[in-house]
Amino acid sequence: MIILFDSISHFIVSAEFLFFTEIVASIVKVYFLFFLMLNAFKCKKMTFPLGSLLILLLSGLLGDCVWLIKLYRQLYDSSIDYRYIIFFIRLAWAFHIIQFQALCLFVESLTEKKMKIGWRQKVFMSFNFLYILYFVYLAIFNFNLHDQRTPAEFFMMNFCIVYLLSFLVLPSLYITIKKLRLTDCPKILKEQLTILIKYLLFPYVATECIHGILVFKKSYFYVEDSFSALIFTFAIYFAMRKVMGIRFLNFQNHVQATKTFNFIDDFKNVLEKLSYTNSVAELSILTQLFFKDAFGIRADSSHLLVRSLANVQTKTKEQKNELSSREVTVERCINGTNELTHEMVQAIKQHKILIYDEIVFNNFYQENALNQELIGFLERINAAIFLPIFEHATLIAYIIVDRDGRLNEFFSNVERDEMLVFARYLGNIIHLLQNRNLTLLIAQEKELREELFQKHQEINQYKESIRSFLRSSRQRKIGIIFYKNRKFTFGNQAAKELISVDLNAHMGHPLAKTCKQLVEQVESYKATQQSVGLDAQGNKLILVGIPSLEHNNVIITVYYPEIADVIKKQIDLLQNPSEWDYLLYLETTKSGQLINQLIPGSGSQLLNFKIGLLKIALSRKALFLQMPEADLLPTVEIIHHISLREKMQVVNLQASKNVDSAIQLFGINPLLGFEQKPSLLEQLNNVGTLFIQNIHLLDIELQEKLAEFIKYGYYTVYKGDQRIMSDVRVIVSSHLNIESLVHEGRFSQCLFNELQKTTLSMPSLSNLAHEEMHDLVDGFTQQALRSPTFKNLLELTEREKNTLIDDRPMSLMQFKAKIQQVLTHKSKKNKVEDSIVLDQDYSIADPTLLQAARLGKKALKDPKMMSMLWNKFKNQNKIAAFLGVNRSSINRRCKEYDLI
Repeated sequence: MIILFDSISHFIVSAEFLFFTEIVASIVKVYFLFFLMLNAFKCKKMTFPLGSLLILLLSGLLGDCVWLIKLYRQLYDSSIDYRYIIFFIRLAWAFHIIQFQALCLFVESLTEKKMKIGWRQKVFMSFNFLYILYFVYLAIFNFNLHDQRTPAEFFMMNFCIVYLLSFLVLPSLYITIKKLRLTDCPKILKEQLTILIKYLLFPYVATECIHGILVFKKSYFYVEDSFSALIFTFAIYFAMRKVMGIRFLNFQNHVQATKTFNFIDDFKNVLEKLSYTNSVAELSILTQLFFKDAFGIRADSSHLLVRSLANVQTKTKEQKNELSSREVTVERCINGTNELTHEMVQAIKQHKILIYDEIVFNNFYQENALNQELIGFLERINAAIFLPIFEHATLIAYIIVDRDGRLNEFFSNVERDEMLVFARYLGNIIHLLQNRNLTLLIAQEKELREELFQKHQEINQYKESIRSFLRSSRQRKIGIIFYKNRKFTFGNQAAKELISVDLNAHMGHPLAKTCKQLVEQVESYKATQQSVGLDAQGNKLILVGIPSLEHNNVIITVYYPEIADVIKKQIDLLQNPSEWDYLLYLETTKSGQLINQLIPGSGSQLLNFKIGLLKIALSRKALFLQMPEADLLPTVEIIHHISLREKMQVVNLQASKNVDSAIQLFGINPLLGFEQKPSLLEQLNNVGTLFIQNIHLLDIELQEKLAEFIKYGYYTVYKGDQRIMSDVRVIVSSHLNIESLVHEGRFSQCLFNELQKTTLSMPSLSNLAHEEMHDLVDGFTQQALRSPTFKNLLELTEREKNTLIDDRPMSLMQFKAKIQQVLTHKSKKNKVEDSIVLDQDYSIADPTLLQAARLGKKALKDPKMMSMLWNKFKNQNKIAAFLGVNRSSINRRCKEYDLI
């Protein structure tokens, strides 16, 4: 550690460290030179302060270069003639004088609208010119006398630093500070000069004093020069970076942001609150809170003033039929008839926001009557910000921020844009308040949120679908199989990998049977035929049979499907061909797999129903289901799972329990003295699905409240007026004809109108074509049989299928259970164990329960899965029976996961 400390100490006091610091100093100066020249080129103007600053940085850069040349000779190349070193040192002293003169002119010019060089500066500039000529003379005419440097030269060097600091810098600083105090300079300009004096000039004077002491003592220590260079370099960087953000040299039109605001999060919260305001008083409070949280403005310093609210009740305007002094001033400005007032109004419309400090700064350099009038207007209303709110080019309101609302900090360009966004939205709210259309806005906003959610879900489905094809295309394989002399022969390695069974030895295997049927079709029709099979992992395979030129020979190509293969067979079955993308999602996404598992049929009616189910599941709109009671819960569970909800609550309404249902759904007014429990709409907010069975049994009054919630996204508590926002997805069902009930006056017309927007009706099994029912039987049979070994043995015959179809029930789930009964009976008849043949998860429709069932005892290790099972069953014995484990294991895990 001591050795490391000594090494660092030696490096700091060495010439190498000074060489490094001078490189850093040069880079910083080059950076700011490039930045200033680039901005000057963009602005197409060269002002006096900018020219002085460029000369200042350029002179300092030349001085750094001289140091680098001298140190380079000392450290790396001593063969360089020392006469050149002395030559550059003398020139550096000349540039040193130029640097100080430029510094003084730069500081003084910032406080002047149009810089005029006075007699004092002219005198010093003449004296400096003679000083510069002296060092230039020595550099040129004493070039060969570098080893005979006279005492006069050293005296001039010592006197130069004293002269520059005492007669140039200090008077300029004094005059500049005096102007800042005595004259009415813009606040932005004062801040710029304060930063430059505090963080640039003082460090610069300090480093020059150190340099002067070293020159005077003729003792050159690298450590002093190194730290002087570092301090000055850091001062340049810090001061320039800080001052650039506040319209330095008028490069920017607005003050630049120096920090980021959490505007989006703040605005989202305020946006939601603004949507449900009903008065200007609420808008004023929300405006004050927003300006306080987003911009750090005191709450009492932000004021929202509305010009005219013909249809909105405002107590202030009713009790006092008069305007405040601020409003009177604004009205005079808006309604003035002279030409200058008209220009002011146009300027307000053009700028969209008036910021006092920036207008004063603009007027300092570009003084005109319009700027003067705008400044006077803002001073009369004591405004740091005047934010007009327009609706169709008409000023309907404005926000005023007091001059002392936020001290010692300027409003940046980012904040300016954020205020304009807020004002634009606020203008819409005020306009709607004036025209009594606020509820329409709330409904439109809710509808927009639902539409955005559905589009987001559709995009995710599209991405998932495309990924499924990309995964298979990475290992694109096309297998070739030859069928000759009643035998299948693999033509390449890809065929063996895609088809893992021996097609000749296992003729009863489903894939072998598919290949055999394909061959028979090709031989019968003498044309190319296509079929679909499944590989060992259950993935689809496309089989294409091609007749060979040789007699009784068939060539079969095998490959994983592409997009066209997936949809071309079923696209003709669509009622709306433009929905082919949903057909693709059904076949390639997890959501589609869940729906296909619920309804494995692929006929025209069932296919269009499944597409409708998928579209509805991808949204979060309220839904009215019309289907047999046995199919309701499995369908709702699928919709709940696909729509990314976490909790589902089922409410089965009873005719005699309307009050209980009202309290359960909406809660009750706390003033009535009932025990307060969170309503279901509150419990399920943002996370849940509410399924209401027998919606026709709900009281008419409660139906109206439910319709209001579905349309606007808020509800009122039972027997109260309190509005509460909620984002629960509502699904309702009824076995009665709702339209007839509406005509009879037994059902709410408003609720009926809302439910009609999104209705899903399952096609009746009694109306399905024979082919669709046949396909449905095959689908349920494939799901029920777990082991492919016994599928040939237990496969239903045509007679058995026809018997099931002829005696078809009304419910899809009942039909599924009936098929399972037939398969169970058949497995017992063939003396095959049920646990091996039949899939025990066949009857489970809930996707989350299905996943838990397939995990079995492994689900005990998943806390999230155990929490889901506990919420479903609320009973340890039921969970143990469901997973097939001991109750003690369930009890131990429930305690470990804090479920009981």
